[in-house]
Amino acid sequence: MKAFWLLTVSAFAFLAAPVSTYASVEKPTVAAEISVEDVSAQAQYYSYTFPNTPTYYTRYATFRLINNANCDVRVHNVMLWGGAFTYNTNCYGKLRPGEACYTQVGFRPMYQGYHNGQLTYQLSSGTVYLNLYGWGVYY
Repeated sequence: MKAFWLLTVSAFAFLAAPVSTYASVEKPTVAAEISVEDVSAQAQYYSYTFPNTPTYYTRYATFRLINNANCDVRVHNVMLWGGAFTYNTNCYGKLRPGEACYTQVGFRPMYQGYHNGQLTYQLSSGTVYLNLYGWGVYY
């Protein structure tokens, strides 16, 4: 009988502990570069896939938008769609040749399964699309 109560208390303690105690989560992702080289007003497409992410946990990726063209590029607007994604950016105004700005995207899945979104930069030289993908998992 004593062993039964000890097992019950141990199981309760295990279930009551926070999930992060038992889940091993990968380190946040590192910067990815988006290069503006062509100023012919053509659309550019990129994609980024977040690693498997526990539900209600936020994983971040930072994207560097760099002007590799030989003229100034103006950032008119930065937009994001996709319910599991958020962003913070300093990409506004003019980027001179060689200058860069950064956008940090957070992926926070609220349910298990596939998520997608898109980060869009509207530039004087065209539009840059960054398709975002991720998978929410239970740990």
